[in-house]
Amino acid sequence: MSERLWTPSFVGLSFAGFFNSMIFYLLVPAMAGHAVDSFGATPVEAGALASIFFVGALLARLFGGWLTDRFGPRHVALAASAFYVVTTAGYLVAPGLWVMMGVRLLNGIGFGLLGSALVGGVMMTLPAGRRAEGAGWFSAGISIAIGVGPWLALTLLGVAGMRWVFVAALVAAVLTLVLLVVFRRGLPGRPDGTLALPPFSLRTLLDARAMGMGVVIGLSGFAYSSILAFLDPATRDTPLAPAAAWFFLTYALVVLVARPAAGRAQDLLGEGRVIAPALLGFAVAMGVVASAQAGWWLLAGAAALGLTWGTMTTGGQAAIVSRVPRDRTGAAVATHFFMLDAGTGVGPILFGFLVPTIGYRGVFWVGAALALLALPVYLRDLSTHRRRGGSARHG
Repeated sequence: MSERLWTPSFVGLSFAGFFNSMIFYLLVPAMAGHAVDSFGATPVEAGALASIFFVGALLARLFGGWLTDRFGPRHVALAASAFYVVTTAGYLVAPGLWVMMGVRLLNGIGFGLLGSALVGGVMMTLPAGRRAEGAGWFSAGISIAIGVGPWLALTLLGVAGMRWVFVAALVAAVLTLVLLVVFRRGLPGRPDGTLALPPFSLRTLLDARAMGMGVVIGLSGFAYSSILAFLDPATRDTPLAPAAAWFFLTYALVVLVARPAAGRAQDLLGEGRVIAPALLGFAVAMGVVASAQAGWWLLAGAAALGLTWGTMTTGGQAAIVSRVPRDRTGAAVATHFFMLDAGTGVGPILFGFLVPTIGYRGVFWVGAALALLALPVYLRDLSTHRRRGGSARHG
């Protein structure tokens, strides 16, 4: 396979990944408040509206890899993107809370299916010697969405209202579909021209060889979810509040620089020399946030998270794909995102039970401990991977 990375298709599909992520990060910070303001929802109902998206995404992650491996990334991505446009438009016409719940669930399914097919397809086409670097550049757009999406959502809420947040999300969904149509040849088609489907089972939907790395991703996502969910209430009405407003933008800017560089280093030096230090640094970064006493301190934690957690997510994605043969890439990517979504989706619920007992800082320290726990799990999985011959793609 050619070592050329920067093809028009790669650039176009990377932009599709950016717009796809923008939909998610536009809506996440605004949905709970919208439920209360527009539908008079209780806190439990508002939380359910925010989190039911993850239920749909988790279901889609299970079947997304299986569908991608059977029908090919191109067909699944196009169908999922069209479905994503329709369900995103549903936000504009949902008349009540329970209809909005259904729209949110279906939108999560579209997001999960599209993400599995798009990432799986891109990973299949990256040059083997530049896979981690390519994953880093592809994820750079997602990093920008992490910072820009919440900022744009809160800005639109302040000047125009929630309806325009939904309009922005719909525009992003349409742009994603347009880019996928234009650059569809950059995604692999149906493998071997066959429609033969294996029976449904966890064995075919996910891949056991990728599960060790999946546990690492899940623990890390669990840890990071404490920051995602509770940074705002932890810093509200405190001297840290002004810095907290810039936290995720700082994180995103660092990730934008760090991910491609870390990916290139992983391709050259091997995953163990990049991912293991990143996991250790991730635990330290969580501790920096947990102990922050000043704005500069908090933003230093954001930068450290961008350097470490940002490296971990991209490096882990490349590593998990290396655990399986090429025809199981979809299942490996599904395993990655299933475990990531499980960690980031379940984490805030469980951490929420701890907040009354140990406080927000205590929750961040628990996150740091989980990040540290992921390190020996990773080292064990890496040892197993090496005993199998280093790469399932060459074994």
